[in-house]
Amino acid sequence: MLSLSRRGLAAITAGALAANPAFAQYADSKKLTATADSPWTEEGFVQRAGLRIHYVSMGTGPAIVLHHKLGGWVSDWRHVAPALAKAGYRVIAIDMPGHGDSTVNSPAPFLQSLAESAAAVIETLDELKIDKFDFIGNSLGGCVGTVMAARWPERFKHLILLSVALGGGQPREKLVNEVDQPGTWGPNGEPLPRSFEEQKKRFGFTDIKQHEENEASRKKAGAWVRASERGVFVHNLVAELPKITAPTLLIYGERGGYHDYEKPALANLKHARAVTIKNSGSHTHQDDPRATEKVLLSFLAEPL
Repeated sequence: MLSLSRRGLAAITAGALAANPAFAQYADSKKLTATADSPWTEEGFVQRAGLRIHYVSMGTGPAIVLHHKLGGWVSDWRHVAPALAKAGYRVIAIDMPGHGDSTVNSPAPFLQSLAESAAAVIETLDELKIDKFDFIGNSLGGCVGTVMAARWPERFKHLILLSVALGGGQPREKLVNEVDQPGTWGPNGEPLPRSFEEQKKRFGFTDIKQHEENEASRKKAGAWVRASERGVFVHNLVAELPKITAPTLLIYGERGGYHDYEKPALANLKHARAVTIKNSGSHTHQDDPRATEKVLLSFLAEPL
């Protein structure tokens, strides 16, 4: 594992800003996936077979594991991580396979299954000697976390799912109509750019800078975005929910999507409730971090 001081992270980030005009505010495509306002004090990599999983962390105390959205990266969490660390937690954000700075020694597969990603994260936490933890996942990160919580329930304390598509799984033959739509992907399977107006309607974006960063992180993940989305599409997450024993909180943004998944999720989870953050899009930790961190800390403080 490689660890860097906060000063070291700042130096890497400063060098990254001039590397590529398309990523000017965000990240060097070959090094730290973080912005100039990065709060992280440690960076590391865990090598497992053909995977090199990247993580960043800050704070000390019980572990909270953060998982980003489809096509996201660890920097998605920089707005709420400091409040969690200040509250007495060690906050660890992990780039999922093919995303951010987590690399794989092979091209993106046709389909990256949620079970494969979940196993990679558990292996990473084992290497970091983290046995039990709280977990917060957004979108794809929440799908992976759901599989983890169902298959390793003894590891979880609290589970928080922020705008997560908890679907029942679909046959592979439907991929062409639901995921592999013309005009969505480039010739090598990379995600094509999306307009701000499109994302405003779909996810409730109101900040153009958030949209631009999201496009940058999707571009960096490349073909892994489609491979990972296919994995979500075919996995029956509803069937995983009854296996989860951890107290679970579902978070939604008032302007965002994902609300259709709330009712079936609550019907299948043993110990769960939902909350909607007003005047926020799907990614509330980026849209309204102050309101989101209050909800997170209140739930995490509840006794197990």
